[in-house]
Amino acid sequence: MQLRHLSLTLILILAAARATDFPDPAQRVLTHREQNDLITPWIKARFDTVLPALMTREGIDMWIIPTREYNEDPVFRSMAPISYFSSRRRTILVFFNPGGGLPVERYSIGRFDYDRVYTAVPTSNDGQYDGLAKLVAEKNPRVIGINESDAWNHADGITANEKRRLLAALGPEFSARVKSAEFLAVGWLETKTPAELEAYRHVMKVAHLVIREGFSNKIVAPGKTTNLDVAWWMRQRVAEMGLGSWFQPTVTIWRKGDSVVTLQGGVIQPGDMLHVDFGVVYLGFSTDTQHNAYVLRPGETDAPQGLKEGLKEANHLQELTLLHAKPGVSGNTALANALKQAHAEGLTPQIYCHAIGYHGHAAGPPIGMVDYQEGVPVRGDYTFHANTWESIELNVTHAVPEWGGQAVRFALEEDAALGADGQWQWIDGRQEKFYLINP
Repeated sequence: MQLRHLSLTLILILAAARATDFPDPAQRVLTHREQNDLITPWIKARFDTVLPALMTREGIDMWIIPTREYNEDPVFRSMAPISYFSSRRRTILVFFNPGGGLPVERYSIGRFDYDRVYTAVPTSNDGQYDGLAKLVAEKNPRVIGINESDAWNHADGITANEKRRLLAALGPEFSARVKSAEFLAVGWLETKTPAELEAYRHVMKVAHLVIREGFSNKIVAPGKTTNLDVAWWMRQRVAEMGLGSWFQPTVTIWRKGDSVVTLQGGVIQPGDMLHVDFGVVYLGFSTDTQHNAYVLRPGETDAPQGLKEGLKEANHLQELTLLHAKPGVSGNTALANALKQAHAEGLTPQIYCHAIGYHGHAAGPPIGMVDYQEGVPVRGDYTFHANTWESIELNVTHAVPEWGGQAVRFALEEDAALGADGQWQWIDGRQEKFYLINP
């Protein structure tokens, strides 16, 4: 019954998502008010559709999340409307699953209900733990989950002080029922609804738009513009659109017979290959994209064939990575199998994918890291689940004949969604051709 209810609800959410008329990013982005009108219903729908199954899966019937102003738990941002910039004073969020197909009850112990997302349990400024003790005694949960984890940073939000106060408030009987909610927190953060996926396509279109503008003659004047000029222009462009960033953009210059120019300022010249690592924060979601451009020499109409072959090899490595990253398969297994096949096909690969969504480096299975090409300890053993997003980040090194056989790294990163059908799809396509900049 619960599964049928979940499927029907997700269908309704998907229908609503398809009806959403997202603006053309070239014309405008959503106002903050428009964003809030989307995000707040998403949060409530997630509490009704995503959370019950996760709490049942993890055997937790009460999830307690103490969070304090400017020292928020990592899950807090995904549980609060954007009308709140931080936790208000100390807030204790409590989720109780009564079972029997009934909805998960959600409480905010403190002075705020966060725009009626929660049922408020009013207390004085410093009386939250007294209020918690009364609620716990009333609900009498069998298993209490808290966000405490050694391996998962997103699931380790409770501070030493808050845990001490929590256990004191619960007393010996209920303290004995406390366990780590690490996989509940990870599952909550990694699972996305169809409505969120459709919105994320709009977010990715914005990210791709900024890259396309940055890698054009609108911004790049070969012989004058530096790679740092382009990187700072991208960051400023995002700020002027009213959006956020979660890391500094970097633009790298690859040049025939020369070393790589990245953080140092180098003037962009005809014949250069440019690489960007760039992300935005919009609608509560982070993006992470790496694309490449080529600066044409006088008389050229396309990039040299050797560069195009390198990009093609990187595209193939993307395909191999997704081929082996299946539901129920761990990140480490996907890494090992993809690298094995890539090496067998003559590629020189590196794979270092990560989950994406509410955070840039988000909760979910990693597929390698730059310094963990043999597998990521603990977190790499986590398996893929449907309705999750992954940033497919990797590179191949390819010898470019037109550059005298010079070894060039072709790095790509695209965000992809693993659907309920177990199939991957690119959120907004992928790069298969260079951006071309005229000399």
